[in-house]
Amino acid sequence: MHRLSLLLVLAPACVIDNTLDQGKDPSDKFDTSSEWEAPDTDTGEVEETGHTDEPPPECPELITDAITIAVDETCETPVVVGTFTPEMMWEQEGIGDAYTTPVIANLTDDDGDGDVDEDDVPDVVVGGTGGTYSAVSGDDGRILWTASGSLGSEPMTAAIGDLDGDGWPEVVGAGASGTTAWHGEDGSQLWTRAAYSHGNSPACGAVGIHDLDGDGVPEVILGKQILNGDDGSERGVGSMGDGASHTWAAPIGAAADIDLDGVLEVVVGNALYDADGNLLESNGETDGAVAVANFDGDPEGEIVVTRAGTVRLQDDDLSVIWEKPGIAGSTVGTPTVADFDGDGEPEVGVAGNGTYIVLETDGDLLWQATTKDFSSGFTGSSVFDFEGDGAAEVVYADEDNVFVYEGATGAVKLQETRHSSATCSEYPAVADVDNDGHADIVYTSSTYSGPEKGVRAIKDQDDSWRRGTLSWNQHAYNITNVNDDGTIPAYPDVNWETYNNYRSGDLAAGSGGLSSDAVVEVIDQCAAECETMDDMVMVVVVANRGMGPLPAGVPVSLFSMQHGVAIYESTQWTTVEVASGQSTTGMEFHIDPDLLVDGWVVFRVDDDGTGKGTVEECHEDNNETALIDGMCP
Repeated sequence: MHRLSLLLVLAPACVIDNTLDQGKDPSDKFDTSSEWEAPDTDTGEVEETGHTDEPPPECPELITDAITIAVDETCETPVVVGTFTPEMMWEQEGIGDAYTTPVIANLTDDDGDGDVDEDDVPDVVVGGTGGTYSAVSGDDGRILWTASGSLGSEPMTAAIGDLDGDGWPEVVGAGASGTTAWHGEDGSQLWTRAAYSHGNSPACGAVGIHDLDGDGVPEVILGKQILNGDDGSERGVGSMGDGASHTWAAPIGAAADIDLDGVLEVVVGNALYDADGNLLESNGETDGAVAVANFDGDPEGEIVVTRAGTVRLQDDDLSVIWEKPGIAGSTVGTPTVADFDGDGEPEVGVAGNGTYIVLETDGDLLWQATTKDFSSGFTGSSVFDFEGDGAAEVVYADEDNVFVYEGATGAVKLQETRHSSATCSEYPAVADVDNDGHADIVYTSSTYSGPEKGVRAIKDQDDSWRRGTLSWNQHAYNITNVNDDGTIPAYPDVNWETYNNYRSGDLAAGSGGLSSDAVVEVIDQCAAECETMDDMVMVVVVANRGMGPLPAGVPVSLFSMQHGVAIYESTQWTTVEVASGQSTTGMEFHIDPDLLVDGWVVFRVDDDGTGKGTVEECHEDNNETALIDGMCP
């Protein structure tokens, strides 16, 4: 392959149009009906190319440096993208009583292309009081399969992840009688093993899946017990706590890279373990359920611990920063972390015995709501900024109702009465369960104080809620612990460096309410005489004109223009958070010159090639860049 520098064949500089406002409304996406044409850059002069029999020289090294960009200070205030008009999307009572947090991921090949990925519709897995797990489709709630594992009447919340590296996720459930992994597409068994017996009762606990040693084969975490994900064999058992928020039950598997050494630790309330269960650190405190986020501004994460009505915050060395005993009654559920009031700082939300409370970053009480939960008092909750106003709402279910509370004040925004539960450690999950680009609420019910049972999904009737993730794969969910295709990352991004939330699917969290604004800039290219060139190379960066950070994982897509139609060619994704006024380093795109029929290409940021993106921005009408001159006609 030979490449010649653009400077050898072009006298004028290339034309880069960031707004596409010449004859076309910049808010319109290009499509087959677009009337916009590339500006006429033909000067009427014929360039002397000087053909010889000599091979063309190699293209000089392309520029890949990051750039700085002017900031739009009007992007300080977040754009409210949604209303709050919830309605029931579907109901599935045919699976019977459901007793766990719904876990969500793509399990089946809905589009028939031979794989399970972001193009498919997510599925929901819940555990029932009869010791079974059921999978239902996220778009309409139809039952896909039900698997029996003799797991007991109060099974653990399942976890979803690709355990054997075949690209298809598995489901792991556990209970009093054993632990079993099933193939996600049909519910057939992968492996099974003996019951969890290394701490508190497994009742109401939760399975975790993480790649603890970064070898590409995930491990299964049951409290302080660690299993090899591919066959279920025991790898190790910790010697201290098991992450249980109750005095007798509910171990919950969690992991995080607390010290930022690139290796995940198993995290429980009073200790850290390595991938083999060896004790790394302990503090002599009581055990408890955990959440991990950054509360003090140093790079390392802090650990929120809840148990027996007490909430405390521990530093990365497990020293106690603050503690609030008895604040939620005699019992307390798993902690949730988010920016509840839009002040740019993380708060803690927990449910207790007849109450839900939110604590400020320093542990002071922000607000408290009365609930009906006296059967266990250790339910959980989730959070999500549905409307995009910079403050996360609380999603919580007690014995009779599903509530959505305003994050800053606790005002009730939704009280859904079609719910009944004896309350274990479950909570509603928030994800884009039908893959329509908007978040949904999914919750379970069991006949206790009412007739409701099974699983239900709530959507916004205006389809205006913010974009959610496609997976909520486990109880100790924190966005970066799983990919949207259900695979488990060997080296996951550190959640608090981008989102700083826990048990939240809010992709815009961590910005303090400030908006980002993604643009794509072409910073270098390599062209040559078209009849001898077999590759066209362009380098682009993704820059952020907004006041808030732009999270990692934003797609950039290349389109060739062929007879006035934009044809999708390829996509790359950003891998780092982009600060205000900064950019990524260069991303190199290649294209066959034969595809340059009209002589120009278009790049679009926050578009995966189908028009689907990952972030809501201050401006949505400046995401396209056209490279017009310097192309092969």
